[in-house]
Amino acid sequence: MFAEIVLARASRGIDKLYHYSIPEELRQKIKIGQQVRVPFGFRSEIGYVAGFVEQAEVSKVKDILEITSELPLFTEQAIELVKWLADYYSSFFITALRLVMPPGTKGKEGRTKKAESRKPSAERRQEKPLSSAFSVRLSAFSLTSAQQNALNSILQAIGNGQPEKFLLYGVTGSGKTEIYLQAIAEILRRGKSAIVMVPEISLTPQLVQRFRDRFHDHAAVLHSDLTLKQRDGEWRRVASGEASVVLGTRSALFAPIKNLGLIIMDEEYETTYKNEKSPRYHARTVALKLAEMNDAIVIMGSATPSVETYYHSSEQGSSAVPAGRQELGAYIKLVLPKRIDDRPLPPVEVIDMRAELKAGNFGVLSGKLRDELEKTLANGEQAILFINRLGFFTFIICRSCGYVIECPRCSVSLVYSSHDRQIRCNRCGYSAETPKTCPRCNSASIKYFGTGTQRIEEEAAKAFPGARILRYDRDTTGKRGSHEIFFSTFAEGKADLLIGTQMVTKGLDVAKVTLVGVVSADTGLHLPDFRSAEHTFQLLTQVAGRAGRHHLPGKVIIQTYSPDHYVIETAAGHDYEAFYRREIEHRRELGYPPFSQLISVLVAGADQKKTAEISQSIGDFLGRRLTEGVLGPVMAVIPKLRGEWRYRILLKGSELEVMRNAIRETMGRIVIPRGIKAIIDVEPMSLL
Repeated sequence: MFAEIVLARASRGIDKLYHYSIPEELRQKIKIGQQVRVPFGFRSEIGYVAGFVEQAEVSKVKDILEITSELPLFTEQAIELVKWLADYYSSFFITALRLVMPPGTKGKEGRTKKAESRKPSAERRQEKPLSSAFSVRLSAFSLTSAQQNALNSILQAIGNGQPEKFLLYGVTGSGKTEIYLQAIAEILRRGKSAIVMVPEISLTPQLVQRFRDRFHDHAAVLHSDLTLKQRDGEWRRVASGEASVVLGTRSALFAPIKNLGLIIMDEEYETTYKNEKSPRYHARTVALKLAEMNDAIVIMGSATPSVETYYHSSEQGSSAVPAGRQELGAYIKLVLPKRIDDRPLPPVEVIDMRAELKAGNFGVLSGKLRDELEKTLANGEQAILFINRLGFFTFIICRSCGYVIECPRCSVSLVYSSHDRQIRCNRCGYSAETPKTCPRCNSASIKYFGTGTQRIEEEAAKAFPGARILRYDRDTTGKRGSHEIFFSTFAEGKADLLIGTQMVTKGLDVAKVTLVGVVSADTGLHLPDFRSAEHTFQLLTQVAGRAGRHHLPGKVIIQTYSPDHYVIETAAGHDYEAFYRREIEHRRELGYPPFSQLISVLVAGADQKKTAEISQSIGDFLGRRLTEGVLGPVMAVIPKLRGEWRYRILLKGSELEVMRNAIRETMGRIVIPRGIKAIIDVEPMSLL
């Protein structure tokens, strides 16, 4: 037997498994997942045991020097998932392998056995049987008829051992979470485990509390906002079997859970489920693969599911799934059409801001929104104002020559921040003093334009001097735990008005919120990305869903310069089906997902000429390898980012494997010089 070893650092960019012989004294000790030290060239390196083979690929095989971790750091099944993931997403094997290793492992490489061999807590105390904790009746919490029907379908699949895939499609406030909780309870009663993913767990403290109240010590929470010590402790609780419910962000998929029976992905449309660093995986795709490996049930839930997921769904018993969709993985659609207790969805009023300008209103807030805010605050109720932009003014222009002041490292305009009177880049963090004259023509005719969260805060404070205002954005929530502080402050009624970016669309369930105002619905609507309409609809629908969730009726005001756009019209009607019908036809006409698969190749480098030349070489080679579906290279929508010029090549076709093979062959032939990188993104979520 020989051991397959993956080195902790890919030597000279070479990604492969190396074969080593196993000394006699280690043969009874060595296991898949252990960390080892091996000779490599004229030095020794740290590596990990990824498997065993009977034949080595070379004649002269060196011995493993020592085992440096007594306990395995990952399982054999984890290796199977990692091999698939690295191949599917064109990443280095070791980069993908780190996803399934304990938190902080990279920093511990090469440390002593003593440091790595701490016993999991469950081995120090006797575990409680899972079934005893979940012997309560599943109907302990009353459900609506729609909830009960949806839950019955899931329970039937669990009882029959059928690894079904469900889309739980329900309007905001319809009770999806209770279905999750009761499905998990049944899974645990049968001695299995569950993974629950949410887009950003720090923004959903209410959900975390509900899980802890229901499952107590059997629930573990995993996310990046925890300290390394906290993450390590939760990881060990899962690995030992002490915790059988894992609640977290996309990384929860890689927790060392045992006997997996259920994967839940809440708000499955969210872009945060896509990892933007290598390996650039999408949690939805990985979840489906992990479920397949474990014969587990999958539940995808949302009021605004992704176009791709909805396309691949049909109601139970329906034969309406078109030919060709079954092999792509059809979902059984479970529908929750109404809110709990038949509470109405809040009426939405669309305000045409062009008319406001004609009437002489040049402020951020329309007359209607001001009036509704005044009524809401006078009644002692709460309101949310949403805009998807930071800062006070969002761009600065010279009225003499038309020059827009941009970041010197990124091709984006700088944002003016009022609290420190600086201009800064929201992409790379660059900041500078506010210019008094134009950098190009030296004119003093500098003008500030656009609307950000700070400007809304200032205007609201002037209009409602007695209101307690919270601004909730990336600038105000930089410290660990700040999300929970903001949420509790607002939820406890210590603030009247919450102003924020995308973060206010997630997880807020506050009884006294009766008004939601969307200050500018057009921010992302016209971006040159085929998903811009979908993302805008989802944002508007989700933020509108924050109003009137309890006993008080709600209302939504959407301000826009595009009131006739189908996204605005369908969002105002809370009509996902109508939006989907319009959007799917656009996708069909243009051949975008779900009617094709995409791979993006982004070539980036500080030297613009060399970067352009390399991107052209890659594009030409791919064009010869693939007869169609190679678009570009073209300069990216944001041509320069963090000091690097960017060119994009887009592959579009029906056979993902064919395109991946072409990418592998191309990357093996093209020599990419130092200082330039080619970023391969399978299933890209953004083309900006």
